[in-house]
Amino acid sequence: MSWLSNLSILLALPLFAAVFAVVAVLAHTLLRPFMPPAERLSEHHEVAGFLMGVVGVLYSVVLGFLVGTVWTAFAAAQQTADLEAGYVADAFNFASQLPPPQGMQLQRILALYAIDVRNASWSTRQLRTADPTAELLSSAVRITVTVPAPPKGTSSAQMLESNSIRDSLLENLRNIGDTRRLRLIQSASRLPAGMLEGLILGAMMVIAFTFFFGVRSYLKQMTMTALLSGSIGLFFGLIIELSTPYTGSIQVSRHAWDIVIANNHMQEFKR
Repeated sequence: MSWLSNLSILLALPLFAAVFAVVAVLAHTLLRPFMPPAERLSEHHEVAGFLMGVVGVLYSVVLGFLVGTVWTAFAAAQQTADLEAGYVADAFNFASQLPPPQGMQLQRILALYAIDVRNASWSTRQLRTADPTAELLSSAVRITVTVPAPPKGTSSAQMLESNSIRDSLLENLRNIGDTRRLRLIQSASRLPAGMLEGLILGAMMVIAFTFFFGVRSYLKQMTMTALLSGSIGLFFGLIIELSTPYTGSIQVSRHAWDIVIANNHMQEFKR
């Protein structure tokens, strides 16, 4: 479903609802001639309504639980991206305190890292083929550990300050690596196939109960079937979109990266 990432969420969710509604109406239309007349079906409305209520409540509880679960995972993915941007900003500021030319080199590498992360696709499929950020991060670590010690005659206070800056820089680079790996793991996470199968089968069972209600008007009966199926499709689509926070129509915001790049004038280092 990678093509859904090219759709606006204003189109993606209604599309899910429309697909469920159309499929349910077509199935109901094909099966209606084989069902008993509306008068006979209406005799069992009380039993069918009770059973549909039980099944519908069970399914709605599962849908509601999954919406909460995927929303929590989506919020965690957003926090990971924001933390990574914050660590890059801290490392960039610490790098400015290193002596030249290492300080300028490190700032340029971190600026390129931030711009590449913001502009590149966060899909793990593309990251496996070519990911320049991994090499940039390795280069940043190599430059940091090779920064020469302060010259002889430096006061102990200056020596302590220099070591503290380098240690803080290394810690931030390590945090960048950790959050980057976590971002890749989160971008690869998907709903288990068994979960998707259960959701689809549950939707089919709930929708199938509408076939056992007899309404003389074809239009009214199909409208009810379409509305019920469309509401299920709407929440089903919301679960699918939230479960892919880096590639779906609902994506993790890159606003934190925009702020970091703009506030530190990182775009100038790309020239």
